[in-house]
Amino acid sequence: MQIQNLFERDIFRPINGVVKADQLDNSSVWQELDEFVVTKELDQHFRKFFSNYCDAIKLKNDPDVSGKIGVWISSFFGSGKSHFIKVLSYLLRNQKAYAQWPEQEGCGVLRE
Repeated sequence: MQIQNLFERDIFRPINGVVKADQLDNSSVWQELDEFVVTKELDQHFRKFFSNYCDAIKLKNDPDVSGKIGVWISSFFGSGKSHFIKVLSYLLRNQKAYAQWPEQEGCGVLRE
């Protein structure tokens, strides 16, 4: 058996190695969302972000909450910070993405 046969997807498919903020064409958005894997750690980060974000929206007139909202993301080079931020931006604006070909389908979604 060859290693490439262990993978569900073709390992020779084109993959965008660098996430770019201005790359918003449908094909790039689809691939970024389709290839994004939400680990347990990322799930915790998403939940923490949205918990604080929702509090700031609910309590927008409370300066102790809304006046102190901010996000700082730090990690090692190549760890996926840009990818995380871009996926977060898609979620915040309810970005829609469509498969380029009918046989493509998403592998999963964020869910409770």
